[in-house]
Amino acid sequence: MSRHFLLLIPASALLLSGCASGTFKARQQERERLAASSGMYCEFVSGDLFPDLDVELSMSMAKRCDASKNFTVTNYKNSSDHSGVIYCCATANRSERRAAVKKPAPAAPVKSETADSDAEVVSE
Repeated sequence: MSRHFLLLIPASALLLSGCASGTFKARQQERERLAASSGMYCEFVSGDLFPDLDVELSMSMAKRCDASKNFTVTNYKNSSDHSGVIYCCATANRSERRAAVKKPAPAAPVKSETADSDAEVVSE
């Protein structure tokens, strides 16, 4: 009986962790889908994982946020007692981002109407 009990504990732990990671992936996919359709995105950036929180926050926001729109940053402590910040922002539309990055076409050279200073003047 005790052997079955000892085997049951690790097996149930593996089963529960597998279900938890599946739920996490499903929730992440749902978040990405909603962010794409609504244009709004929020994320927690852990101060415990990133001692340079300001750098990580800047990089995370640069990847997802439209810099021309308003955003919020709030101090937060999650249920696992990890401190950090939550930011929410309007997502940058990929096509708008590409259009902003494209360089304008080079302008045609403008012909000068003034005479060249090295030109010879011929009188008739």
